[in-house]
Amino acid sequence: MGVWEAIDSLRVVRSFDTRPLPEGEIKKILNAGRRAGSSKNLQRWGFVVVGDRKRLQRLSAAGPWASHVAGAACAIALVSPDPHGADAPLSVVWDLGRAAQNMVLVAWDLGIGSCPATIYDHDLVRDELGIPADHHCEYLLSFGYPADRSVFEAAKARGGRRTLAEVLHAETW
Repeated sequence: MGVWEAIDSLRVVRSFDTRPLPEGEIKKILNAGRRAGSSKNLQRWGFVVVGDRKRLQRLSAAGPWASHVAGAACAIALVSPDPHGADAPLSVVWDLGRAAQNMVLVAWDLGIGSCPATIYDHDLVRDELGIPADHHCEYLLSFGYPADRSVFEAAKARGGRRTLAEVLHAETW
């Protein structure tokens, strides 16, 4: 699958079948995140991979829209220095977004679905994953084989994306 095809066909998957992901596939996903560019090449991220079913269930309570984490084959917590801390550059948020998108696209190319979850209960995630006090986890990515394989051929949702003409401003706003 080419890059454009992966971007154009990507669908969010919230329902996974029960098959585990091979370790080699998880490693490819992690390496895709690791290979993302970062501000000043500081690579201020860490990834916590969770595959334990009970831990995934507990993490699914970290936000009102994180229930998909419970059924995933694994989840990856995106951890960085706290971007809200004193003198913390917000560029780390950009860096994590780049890493996350790399992971999601490589997973899609491997036939693996994914879905992001925003963390609302930071203490739960910090305690569950042992995240250091000076670090922060705002997102989990769940991964697994889609329960419904037709997602790979699913048509684009009507009205799903704004047109280029609606978002483009040439030279000035």
